[in-house]
Amino acid sequence: MQAELFPHPPGKGEQARRRLLLSALEKIGEKGYENASVREIADAAGQNLAAISYYFGSKEKLYAEVLDGIGAFLRSLIGPLAEESRRKLEEGALNPAGAVAVLKQVLGLLLGKQLGASEFDKIRLVMMREQAAPSESFDILYQNSLKPLHQTFCRLLAVATGEEPESTNVILRAHAIFGQVLVFTICRSTILRRLEIDHFEPQHVSTIAAIIEQHLDRLCGPGPFPSPLS
Repeated sequence: MQAELFPHPPGKGEQARRRLLLSALEKIGEKGYENASVREIADAAGQNLAAISYYFGSKEKLYAEVLDGIGAFLRSLIGPLAEESRRKLEEGALNPAGAVAVLKQVLGLLLGKQLGASEFDKIRLVMMREQAAPSESFDILYQNSLKPLHQTFCRLLAVATGEEPESTNVILRAHAIFGQVLVFTICRSTILRRLEIDHFEPQHVSTIAAIIEQHLDRLCGPGPFPSPLS
């Protein structure tokens, strides 16, 4: 089943609540938290202004639930693979080659979701804003979702390279590897112009995935791993 943003049980009230969350996600992504007014959020959701107070209490709490929902979406997207990876790591059932294979799965999944038509497009602008200038609610997203996923990726990378999972080298290296995927979202307009295309076709996604896998193979290849910080 495809991951969904702000899933809700059936019912008119829950549908209105979800529309407000989606509207807040869109308007805050476009304008930023301070510039997106509660009135335009409510109007875009087809609700009256009082609905925000009724369902969430305040704009701040509405946005906190938006970030919590983004985290839940990311966990539903990557969670099953991350959970299986954590289980194998706890059992010592992953060798370096197996860890690299799982890393490729994670990166391929993220790449496909970011570049394909998916819910990822809806969260992209808010995620970029939170990275550039974290709000007071950023910790909800970081502690519940981003940090655990990043830690699992670091543990996999540590198995693949023989380094310590919480070392500065591994944390930075894991982020750099993630960056190879994220740059195609953050700098999408530039690469589309360079390729002289309007959007990514499946063959572009396959080529990007193959390049990232080649980089990962070289990074985690045999031999002593160079440490730039040693």
